[in-house]
Amino acid sequence: MRGPDRGKKTRLDPVLAARFASLGFESLTEIQARASPVIYQKRDTLVIAPTGSGKTECSVIPVFSRLSRREGRTRALYITPLRALNRDVFRRITSYAEAEGLTIGIRHGDTTQKERKKISENPPDVLITTPETLVILLTQKKMLDALSELEWVIIDEVHELLASERGSQLSLSLERLAVNSSREITRIGLSATVGNIADAAKFVSGARRKCRVVRDRSVRRYEVEVRYVDGSISDVAGEVASYVRDQGIDTPVLLFTNSRGEAELMASILRENSDIPIQLHHGSLSREVHEETEGSLKEGKFGIVVCTSSLELGLDIGSVELVIHYGSPRQVSKLVQRIGRSRHSRGSSARGLVITNSPDDECEARAILERIAEGSIEDQAIHRGSADVLAHHLVGLVIQLGEVAVPRVLEIFRGAYPFRDLDLEGLCAVLELLDSNRLIYFDRANMSIQRSGRSFTYYYENLSTIPDILRFRVFDSVGKKVIGSLDQRFVGDYGEQGNVFVLRGLKWRILNIDEKSLFVNVEPLMSGGVNVPYWEGETIPVDRSTSGKVGRFRARARRGEIQLASDVMAKLPFAEPPDDSTIVAESSRVAGTVVLHACLGTKVNATLSTLLSSMLSSMLGFAVESRSDAYRIALTSNSRLTKGLIDSVLHDTYDLSDVVAGSIAGTHNVNWRTWCVGKKFGIVDRRAVYERRSARFLYERYKGTPVVDEALRELFHDRYDLEGTDAVLSEIREGRIRLLWEEVDRFSKLAGPILDHTTKYYAAPASLDQGIVNLVKKRLSKTVHRLICARCGKWERTYEADKVPESLRCPYCRGKQITSTFQSDHDLSALIRKKHGGGKVTKDERRRLDRAWKASSLIESFGNDAITALSGYGVGADTAARILRDMVGDEDLFRRIYEAERNYVMTRGFWD
Repeated sequence: MRGPDRGKKTRLDPVLAARFASLGFESLTEIQARASPVIYQKRDTLVIAPTGSGKTECSVIPVFSRLSRREGRTRALYITPLRALNRDVFRRITSYAEAEGLTIGIRHGDTTQKERKKISENPPDVLITTPETLVILLTQKKMLDALSELEWVIIDEVHELLASERGSQLSLSLERLAVNSSREITRIGLSATVGNIADAAKFVSGARRKCRVVRDRSVRRYEVEVRYVDGSISDVAGEVASYVRDQGIDTPVLLFTNSRGEAELMASILRENSDIPIQLHHGSLSREVHEETEGSLKEGKFGIVVCTSSLELGLDIGSVELVIHYGSPRQVSKLVQRIGRSRHSRGSSARGLVITNSPDDECEARAILERIAEGSIEDQAIHRGSADVLAHHLVGLVIQLGEVAVPRVLEIFRGAYPFRDLDLEGLCAVLELLDSNRLIYFDRANMSIQRSGRSFTYYYENLSTIPDILRFRVFDSVGKKVIGSLDQRFVGDYGEQGNVFVLRGLKWRILNIDEKSLFVNVEPLMSGGVNVPYWEGETIPVDRSTSGKVGRFRARARRGEIQLASDVMAKLPFAEPPDDSTIVAESSRVAGTVVLHACLGTKVNATLSTLLSSMLSSMLGFAVESRSDAYRIALTSNSRLTKGLIDSVLHDTYDLSDVVAGSIAGTHNVNWRTWCVGKKFGIVDRRAVYERRSARFLYERYKGTPVVDEALRELFHDRYDLEGTDAVLSEIREGRIRLLWEEVDRFSKLAGPILDHTTKYYAAPASLDQGIVNLVKKRLSKTVHRLICARCGKWERTYEADKVPESLRCPYCRGKQITSTFQSDHDLSALIRKKHGGGKVTKDERRRLDRAWKASSLIESFGNDAITALSGYGVGADTAARILRDMVGDEDLFRRIYEAERNYVMTRGFWD
């Protein structure tokens, strides 16, 4: 591979220069002037430049100018990672294709059957598609014929694919395309800034080919303010709305969050509490919603679009003056990509606001901005040798080629950079597994493979590298509404009564799981001082460079050299603050907990946490539980954790791979990964619901095979950093990183973020905090009742509970026996009239009349308190009678109603 372009411009070919001029380009951007001539010469090229620099044009215009029409053949593929990006690119480059007399088409998951047929029967010269759809095209005879003279492949947003298994999947697809085409295929990669440029280039070109790197070295300026809000997410939302109004902005504003849950909650709060138009954009929303939002952005309509990574990539979204980010974006690449969506005009600086209510995030955002100024960015670690991706492509290859010799398979697939180290032994292990499940036939004697009857079904059920995950709806038993969802992994592993988790920034305690209807019934946990465990899905990892800078920021703040808005450092009780070369331990003898403040990054701390937990547990004979984030490790045990013990673990030497593999064996994480890998190998049905015991059995059954090996490889890649941790342990042994020990009676505020997530908490409804009582009271007061005369049935009215008159009497029969039923019950009054007129009633009707009479007796005796009790979810007349008989005051009434509601939610699944 050739090194990065050093800045010299290759003179534009006169033909190419004329093409740009004819398309209205009066002048070219730096990257267009330098990359276009290289691409025009048919060299594999990686183009690295920020969003808005004209990367798309610098690739397609040279490619299109070299293409000539060839009826029935597609000569160029343009691959993007998102369907929405497909549509956007199609709109942008159609005119360039038509100017050369070329036809252009688009094919992805949303393409209609009619359009697919049209593309198959009359292939366009240029086809825009996604990695997953390309996997389909490689098994369709008509499309293989159409691609048999393919000459160009353009891969957009390389940085987005590089570190995911989608990237590994695409790398094998490119090798299969090369086998299919009679022409030499030139590969062009387009990417925003990446740290590991050499890996990115080889990812594009393949292991055996050279790749020219052309990089935009101009440094874009970032005008980004970091603002800390001491409050809740509601306070942050209020600050966002005020900031947008104060700035006098009349163009769209993007508000990025790190998760869909945060996006939903932020959008909901902004809609309720501001008059600014609010839209939402994330991956779970429909194509129609996406297109409507993207249309508003292009039209420049004022409003806030709350979004996730779905708007991070290079969609043409028109003029955005300001980008806001809630919380730290965690990574330099994320901030560059997201804040970089603002002010696309050439030479303008990006404008953004990072707003957070987390002291960690305030320092982290400032550290990331400093790294941008230094030109520093994270590496994107490529998945090496993904066995499940390999298995899927092996089946695809035999569908594509028919019977094929194993040595040829090895030769083809080793051309893909992520699979460059694939050996015959590893390949045969995967083939054995596929053969045992009858997904292919593996002829060991002749070393060849061919498809089986199950090949097609398996292949088309596993097009995506992202596993199908069922979602359980989370039902708030206080608010009586669905507040979000949890995936089956959480429910399968942690969904036990009493467990507490975080959803949408709030704490919830599980009441029970209804697996038939896929519901998790919960109640809010509002006490601020209670320590609870949490689950928020996979978080974006922070690398050691950023966490180290955070440590240095904290130390400088402690010395008074810089000012932080949060006061977490000012009140720190330590003699020396933790930084990138100092680990500070807070030890509480009473709590049996040690918090190590270690600014070493997410993956290094996760590895150290696992090492400490495993080694200390074996040394003490007591379980040592651990948890970590980018800046802390929390250790908890019934045994005393001393400085000497922890020092001895940190100063020893290990084979970390063996230690980590041994410590995670049989854990929730590895069981879940094994389950997902099992699905991708065709061992587990795609529609099967995850269950912990079954996953554990799967792990034991396939230990020592590519299934479990792949599950461990993925875990090591995504969660741990063995090499980085080895380096840290060396620095500790050599004294370059110190461990300071502090015995504390009370943990510092700096330890708070990890201590909020370490202990289970169980509370009886009798001790419910006032926040929950107030929520219950508010909801019950708005419950609508249908009031009916229980004697004659002639009088009926509907009221909200808090609007029911103090004194009730039927105007027709003058009776005081007024009963209550739910608002939509239009049958009860007719039933009472039927009974009052002497009509015959059934057994079931008799039961309904008895309940109505009991309710009327309660209302006559207890007045509006009875109406309130009967407003409870699942609270009938008998339960209401017990509540009203035993209550002591108004507050106790609401507590007892909620206790009854909880009991109903938790037991109704067992009722006949």
